[in-house]
Amino acid sequence: MSVVFEGGCLCEKVRYRSTAAPMVTVHCCCTDCRKIGGTGHATHTVVPADDFSLAGAVAEYERIADSGNRINRRFCPACGSAVYHTRDGMEGLIVIRTSSMDDPELARPGRVIYAGSAVSWDHIDPALPSFEKMTPR
Repeated sequence: MSVVFEGGCLCEKVRYRSTAAPMVTVHCCCTDCRKIGGTGHATHTVVPADDFSLAGAVAEYERIADSGNRINRRFCPACGSAVYHTRDGMEGLIVIRTSSMDDPELARPGRVIYAGSAVSWDHIDPALPSFEKMTPR
């Protein structure tokens, strides 16, 4: 299979590639995403785990999210860059920090989640579908 996109951390000690196109990309305004990103929201791109490969060691931080699900965030232990996470309820999927992609233009956000936690000064495209909490299933 050919590589669809690649990415990694700031110091490039962690690199990844995906042989699948993004399934969905979302802006998340939850408190955790705001705090780990140091900004008003984080943007995440989802790909199948079977199509994701990783080179380099990552550190992990596990936390119960606003949703009640366990999230295991992976980041570079050298530079601290957030790279991806996995979460309960989304088994078999990798949630990449879109800003870690070499070409983040390949992943266009399609919705906003946890909009009820958004800060007033972080302006996100009002044309995107927006959900107070997580996207309904």
